[in-house]
Amino acid sequence: MAAMFNDPYLNRVLVVDDDELVLSVLKEQLPQLGYSVTAVNHPQLALQHLQTENYSVILSDFAMPDMNGLALFKKVKETHPDTSRLLLSSGVSMLELSQALSEAVIYRHVSKPWLKEDLQEALANGIERYSLIKENEMLQARNITLSQQMASGAAATPGAPSATGASGAAAVASAEGEDLALQSFNKMLYTFHPNLGNTAQRALAICKTLGEILELDSKDFRALTLAAQLHDVGLMNNEIGVVRRWLRDPAKCTDEELVEIKRHSLVSEEMLQFHPGFADALSVIRSHHENWDGTGYPDKLKGETIPRLARLLAPVIYFCNQNAASVQLFAIMETMAEHAFDPDALRALAKAVPMTKIPKGEREVLLIELKAGMTLARDIVNSNGMKLLPKGRELNDGAINKIWSINRVTPINPLCLVFC
Repeated sequence: MAAMFNDPYLNRVLVVDDDELVLSVLKEQLPQLGYSVTAVNHPQLALQHLQTENYSVILSDFAMPDMNGLALFKKVKETHPDTSRLLLSSGVSMLELSQALSEAVIYRHVSKPWLKEDLQEALANGIERYSLIKENEMLQARNITLSQQMASGAAATPGAPSATGASGAAAVASAEGEDLALQSFNKMLYTFHPNLGNTAQRALAICKTLGEILELDSKDFRALTLAAQLHDVGLMNNEIGVVRRWLRDPAKCTDEELVEIKRHSLVSEEMLQFHPGFADALSVIRSHHENWDGTGYPDKLKGETIPRLARLLAPVIYFCNQNAASVQLFAIMETMAEHAFDPDALRALAKAVPMTKIPKGEREVLLIELKAGMTLARDIVNSNGMKLLPKGRELNDGAINKIWSINRVTPINPLCLVFC
């Protein structure tokens, strides 16, 4: 996303860790990713830097002398609430981590040791969050100034625009801010996990068709299409490794991880409630995982007690999350009707899909899941950064076998990006 303002702190990262080896590695890695890094080995030094300098992201260890990472972040939240706080650690308990996430003490958690790609995604999302907050602050300030100027002009000049005109101008600026927020959330979601961003855009296309078929009024149409794009933003509050496992197979997640995952619709609602233009979509987002038979979450709603738009969105999301032919998917989804889905919503989806030009996107797959006919959306490189297969290459059996053979000798990043 292109920032609407020139913020000198946008790519500045403060790293806090008492392990000099970790500091050395991060001071080498992060500038290669485009970040300006300040690295300190004690929390008090970090607080001293914050008295005179600003950063878009603070990346801190948990276990440190005198003050752990969460205690540091509680102080930073009070003094620098806009700065994104990322915890880099393996020593924090699930209970402490869950509480810190729910109280917004931390924005994201990255396990230590880390994959460079995971760290890069977390930092990119942290900077997107910081940028979004700053741009919204700028727009709000502009709205206030514009309203004051126009109200002042109306009072001083006969025939000048009225206070109503000032309100209208502020409303336009507010709409611009909401559009900017929507773009930012979409970018953050894609950066966090391409599959989630891809699902959101596919769901948006289908929901537009559904809105037309069902002749939804403008208010419901906007609520449904907003919810299609924003329903999963709360997943960004979870560790990326947990989200990856959940998307692949929820059974691979621990009970504690599933509890946190199942909070994502509530977290999404909380994240979006500060944007008045998203208000009508909040109940849809909250309830998009409710099941027709009452076995869903978070509120165990059943049947027609589930908001109608949420009942329409649920099968759309399931459809867009899968990677299979439509005929196969609908055969599976029919067996789920009257358990997971409103049968009427499923019938509406069956009408909408053939009428929708569903956009192609990118999705993440494992190295072992590569198949002939897939096209790479990102280079495959070896551990030294040497390109093995380029982006845009359509795979055949020979190329896949070659990559698998290399991987057996020198492990390659197991995560690949392909066009879908």
